Amino acid sequence: MKKIILVYTLLLSFSGYGQYVEVVEKGKKENLSPKDFMIPLKETEEYQSAFVGRYRAYYPDTYIGHLFTAIAEEAERKGANAYHIVSYKEGGQQNDSELVLDTYSIEETEIDKVSGSLEKNVIYIFGDPSTKENRASNFKINGEKREVKNNALVKVVLKENEEVKITKGGITGMSIWVKWKPEQFNKFYSFSGLGVDGAGFGSNGASIGFNTGRIFPLDRDLGYFLIQVLKESK
Repeated sequence: MKKIILVYTLLLSFSGYGQYVEVVEKGKKENLSPKDFMIPLKETEEYQSAFVGRYRAYYPDTYIGHLFTAIAEEAERKGANAYHIVSYKEGGQQNDSELVLDTYSIEETEIDKVSGSLEKNVIYIFGDPSTKENRASNFKINGEKREVKNNALVKVVLKENEEVKITKGGITGMSIWVKWKPEQFNKFYSFSGLGVDGAGFGSNGASIGFNTGRIFPLDRDLGYFLIQVLKESK
């Protein structure tokens, strides 16, 4: 096992929190151009030569998605565009939430290969990013009442040629329609503005009714991370 090298500790701020991010192991890839997305890797053996660094983010009672964003922003500046989850744990007021990621800088051909293996045509709706309250948000899928609890998710698989309507609120509420498309990346949404849809692996837009003031598209990179660590709402 490689010797762990503590390079530095960086204080970052995200959504009112200050997260500490440590580079605990540094790779040989240096002086890379900044990247603007982070793609998940299931297997990492063939990418060891592309290793950028191992990052650890930690802070008391912090939502795991905030820790991912803090690491991703720093790793992207160092040229990373892919990651593998080493470990994570939820914390409380007396102990740290923690996330450890290995990050990589992979070539365009490898990005296409990895992107092709990602789950497609699934809608994920995330509950509020709270670790303190066990509340739920109510909404509808094609008119059927559903709910998603805090720190959890709801999964909706799109069937071929199917269109799904998601509604939040009553008469003055908001609705979005998401239609199945060949090889369409997953769609991620929240009701709390947890993330903003941005750079990722490509864009396949959803038709939005009225406005997105109450249904927010989630950043694709954050969405693909969260479905690896959060549980389905029961």
